[in-house]
This record gives sequence, structure tokens and C-alpha cells, in this order.
Amino acid sequence: MLAWRLIWPRRSEPCLQRGPDLEALLQFYLERGFTLQRRSESFAVVAWANAHLLFLAENPDAARAPRWAALRIMVDDIHPLWRRALQRQWPMQHPLADRGYGLLDFSMRDPAGFTLRFAQALPSAPPEPSQ
Repeated sequence: MLAWRLIWPRRSEPCLQRGPDLEALLQFYLERGFTLQRRSESFAVVAWANAHLLFLAENPDAARAPRWAALRIMVDDIHPLWRRALQRQWPMQHPLADRGYGLLDFSMRDPAGFTLRFAQALPSAPPEPSQ
């Protein structure tokens, strides 16, 4: 199991993701390193590095289309995760690349169309805001 440390933001707000198939959502997030915190028949809570909570709710009427929302997970070193993604042949929305906004990142969409982006701050990135 790969271990990651959330580096930015230090404090994160929970995020709610609804989809028509809770099992597919859970499988997607657990395969990518999230851990299951709790679960009921139509609801689950997963976490990244015990800091970033994602609430998953099953809703048969929820859209499966791409959405204008994303969850960004900041990591110290993105390369081991990128290698893992390639080895497991995870379908990518955007491959690993340096972005003009100071991040090295890649993204994918979950089964309900929600974007999950993993990122690492580039050395030239502005300093992290103090909380």
C-alpha cells in the first residue's frame, strides 16, 4: 500500500459525491488509495490520508455526466502514484504534466463523472497560504 501525506491545503472541507452506483464509486476510490471510514446501505465515507473526507451517496437519479467540480489531492511526490496509475491502467482525463498554475498533476473521472485530480506543487509555485 502506498502512503501519502496531504500537504495542501492543511485543512480540508468534506466533499459530497452522489452517483447512481455506490459500489462502483467505492471500488474506484478504494483502488486509488482512499480508506473506508464508515458505510451504510446507500452511503459511505472515505478518506485520503485521514484528512480529506469524501462522502459518497447512492442516488439512482444522479447523473453520470462530467461535472464542473473536482477534488484535488496534494501529495509530496506524485511520481509513485502516477506509476501506480499507469501499472493499473487507470483511464485518465488528463495525463501527468506541469501546469501553468504551479502544479504537476493528472486527473481522472470517477464512474459518476466527478473529477479526481492528484497534484504536487512545483518548486516555483507560490508559498502555501497560512491558515
